[in-house]
Amino acid sequence: MSAARKTFLAVDLGASGGRVMAGHFDGSRLEIEEGARFPNSGLQTADGWHWDAEGLFKEITQGLAAAGARFGGDIVSVAVDTWGVDYALIGPEGGALNEPWMYRDSRTDGMISEAARLVGEEKIWNRTGIQPLFFNTIYQLMAESRLTPQALKQAQSLLFMPDYLNYRLCGVRAIERTIASTSGLLRAGTAEWDAELAETLGIPACILGKLTEPGVILGELTEALAATTGLRGVKVTTCGSHDTASAVAGVPSRSNPLFLSSGTWSLLGIELPAPVLSQEAFDAKFSNEQGLEGTTRFLTNIAGMWLLQECRRVWAEQGHAMEYGEMVEMARDANTTVLIDPDAPEFGKPCDMPQAILDWIKKTNQPAPASKAEIVRVILESLAVKYSLMIQRLKNMIPDLPDTLQIVGGGCRNALLNQMTAEATGLRVEAGPVEATASGNIIAQLIATGEIKSLAEGREILRNSCNPRIHEPVRSVTWTEKAQRFLQIQTALS
Repeated sequence: MSAARKTFLAVDLGASGGRVMAGHFDGSRLEIEEGARFPNSGLQTADGWHWDAEGLFKEITQGLAAAGARFGGDIVSVAVDTWGVDYALIGPEGGALNEPWMYRDSRTDGMISEAARLVGEEKIWNRTGIQPLFFNTIYQLMAESRLTPQALKQAQSLLFMPDYLNYRLCGVRAIERTIASTSGLLRAGTAEWDAELAETLGIPACILGKLTEPGVILGELTEALAATTGLRGVKVTTCGSHDTASAVAGVPSRSNPLFLSSGTWSLLGIELPAPVLSQEAFDAKFSNEQGLEGTTRFLTNIAGMWLLQECRRVWAEQGHAMEYGEMVEMARDANTTVLIDPDAPEFGKPCDMPQAILDWIKKTNQPAPASKAEIVRVILESLAVKYSLMIQRLKNMIPDLPDTLQIVGGGCRNALLNQMTAEATGLRVEAGPVEATASGNIIAQLIATGEIKSLAEGREILRNSCNPRIHEPVRSVTWTEKAQRFLQIQTALS
């Protein structure tokens, strides 16, 4: 490895915002700094919710130009990661046929039931290892085939969001394996599409192209972009293009980390060498997504910071704008005995979240929170309890779990929730790095460009580069009682 500093750019897009992050590598340590930040939100049009892909690409281009002005000739490569499942359909002229659909759009209503009728819910699980969640690509494409079939008929290929942005950056069409594994259309643990399943559900398998591994050079920035950004000769590589794949690659663990990637979603699970396709895993609502070097992210989706994001948005619209840190601090001294299920269907789509929470609490015969602080406290305590219950279910399937839960991503700055999680789970919590996704993205670039040889080497570099915050467990009867009450509420609703 060269001792000279080299810079790698991670384009990291989430469902609420995007960044262009610069990773400076000196041969032994990785330093991450923010180059640009911009908002991201869905566009509600006459036919439903979409993403502003053109606006995002413009922001990315401006971020790359800003990085070029700052770091110039040090920049080696760039890679893109985004949230999962969403896609663009590419037409005969090489452009997207429309703005990509947003995964929270209601067009997928009824598609899980339709797929179960045609194939069987458990058969789909056995073939793909992915839980039936309304936003999965498989159900989006089913909806497309029934509601807007013309787009599928015109499409030459499908590209997931990071693949589409890579295509715009370098002109190469490629579907990266980790993002494809979120679709519900890959055979579990493989790089093979389940073409038979797709065709049975009305999805043309011909749009599903050959897969590319993470950590591969696709090409260089197009001449037009090189001229616009000043970044000539900069390579475009794949990474763990699903942001959770990059986040888990960015966990500074020696092997098989027990992780919680905390952001809009909470992705809770463990890295394994192969999928787990047992009935118990299906019943526990765990999925098998793919990671770097052929690993499996055996994980479950929990609502995460989405509930706080929606409360913050609604309160701002009502004239009570708050930062996330302020919301957490005001909840620190709040007291409540109320719990909600963060994954209740009522909370799954954009809504008046504070009112939806109050309605759910009323439905479950619990006392209404008296303030915004108490609503935030309800969200945080409910998440901690849900984490503890899902970790117990995971332990039933994988008895030899680590005794440390590694929380990464933007949510790891929430010290109150992290301490609640340590107490509720009885596990030592290591919080950080905040920029795990960018770090994991850049590890893949280091592999692609030959700077390092493996994910294990990359994680060793991260351990030398960050200092996670430690939260020790103080297991108490209180949290056991909360978990029992949570289960009682769920049982009463079922």
